[in-house]
Amino acid sequence: MSRRQSSSAGVSLFPFLSILACLIGVLTMMIKIITDIKAQETTGRDEQEMNRAKQHQQLRVQIKKQQQEIEKIKAVLKERNAALVELSELENKRIVLRKKLADEKAKPKDSDKALQKLLEQLIDQIANLRKDKIKPDTKPQPVRINPAGSGLTANTQLLFIECNKNGLVILDKNGSKTNVSAATITTDGNLAAAFNRTKSAREHLVLFLIRADGSATFRTAGAHAETKFGLRIGKLPVPTQGEIDLSLFLRR
Repeated sequence: MSRRQSSSAGVSLFPFLSILACLIGVLTMMIKIITDIKAQETTGRDEQEMNRAKQHQQLRVQIKKQQQEIEKIKAVLKERNAALVELSELENKRIVLRKKLADEKAKPKDSDKALQKLLEQLIDQIANLRKDKIKPDTKPQPVRINPAGSGLTANTQLLFIECNKNGLVILDKNGSKTNVSAATITTDGNLAAAFNRTKSAREHLVLFLIRADGSATFRTAGAHAETKFGLRIGKLPVPTQGEIDLSLFLRR
């Protein structure tokens, strides 16, 4: 009886509890690692989706702006087409009325006066429509260069060069033009050849025709002509952007 009690008291549960505790710890650590990995994957996926959403929103805004621009262009074209159609209809009405006037000369004068008045009204409508809807020809008038008072002789070798913001235009007597970029004034072969031809004459003059935006170009070209080629130069302002007319010089 005493032995059986002694053997039961000697059994220990510590190893079993230690193994159980270790197993619980390992499982807890595995669950924590899996949870962290899932959290990272979810976070990365959310950022990508946010970036795609932002890009999508930006594209939608751009498309909307382009659609608005297209609608504006369509409205302008529609208005212009309507104006042209209306103008064409009025022109046709005027032609018909003129024919009626020609065919009804033998009828009472009151009818002729009424038709003539209607015709005049149509002409006024056409004129107003052209003024409001169709842009007039805005091409500037030619600029005639006058040699009066220049003191040039008939033997003077003249070289005409236009100066504008983009560069130079060498104006030949036969009407041809040679463009020279502002960046290549000191290196352009055509300009150097023109300067040398002019320099070969005992009496010569390089006449720079300066547009309103060509002052800087003239300073570069004029200094180049004087310092490198020893040419005599002159200058004339050109107040508008019209074509330069040298006919008065060419008659000399």
